[in-house]
Amino acid sequence: MNNGDVILPMVFVENVFPHLARFLDEGCDVAIVTLIDVEGSSPRPVGSMLGVASDGRSVGMITGGCAEKAIIAEALQCLQNRENKIVRYGAGSPYLDVVLPCGSGIDLLFSTNDSADIIRDAATLHADRRSAIMTVDRVSRMSKILDAAPDRRAPNEYIMKYDPDYRILAFGEGANLIALCSVAQQAGYEITAFSPDADALEFLAGANIAGRPIHREADFTALEIDRFTAVVTLFHEHEWEAPILHAALNAETAYIGALGSRQTHQQRLDALASMQVTQRSPSEIHGPIGLDIGAANPNEIAVSILAEIVRHRRGQ
Repeated sequence: MNNGDVILPMVFVENVFPHLARFLDEGCDVAIVTLIDVEGSSPRPVGSMLGVASDGRSVGMITGGCAEKAIIAEALQCLQNRENKIVRYGAGSPYLDVVLPCGSGIDLLFSTNDSADIIRDAATLHADRRSAIMTVDRVSRMSKILDAAPDRRAPNEYIMKYDPDYRILAFGEGANLIALCSVAQQAGYEITAFSPDADALEFLAGANIAGRPIHREADFTALEIDRFTAVVTLFHEHEWEAPILHAALNAETAYIGALGSRQTHQQRLDALASMQVTQRSPSEIHGPIGLDIGAANPNEIAVSILAEIVRHRRGQ
């Protein structure tokens, strides 16, 4: 492949840093394109990134597809020139041939001189399950990664936050577990299945979904649960749930949900109340799990569960 070949991103990736770190490890130079300002509306929020390797590979999304080809070409040119610059696309742009259908104008920062440090520092924080704060000086066009937001914003400074990958730990068995794992994987979520059902784990392994066997005496307090983790239980035998939910309620879990009727959920809450939960209230468990969309089969139930997780994650 030569540098004139451009590969457009075909699969959306929200967190570009692990992929860009791999490009660096393979010996490529990398340009980072960051959406730093929007005039009007935009399909992607400020802070969205697209990364471009010197061999033409790219990952991420800025505009939803209407300007990616031009952005990637610009990024490759910036890599050749070893420059950082800010470019306006859409309304008010000198590029009259690149029109955004929404009629908006967007400002993009192309970073090449400091991109390797940005990528490595962000990837290191994410490996520790910590947020990476990127500050951008609009005058110098230079960026840096911090582990905490500065106390105050400097003049001409942008501040953007990048959280580590949001992950889902799904506990259950049978069709509901398989359906949720499949839907979540398609939506780009990192998901791990925990099940006593060997057949379900074997099926999920064939779909490249991580799975771990569990037994009734398992110690779930050792699970790596943090504020970027959702915990979901999908059991019909509800005696499995108590130790799992107890562990989730004693962690910084982002979202906790459990399958079952309203009556079952009340019984669940009563059982947890007797276990002396200290950090979180059992009332924080979403149950019956999922948005009420009239779901009538495992696939629709999976969609309703993931929709509720997304709504909770995005603060809606």
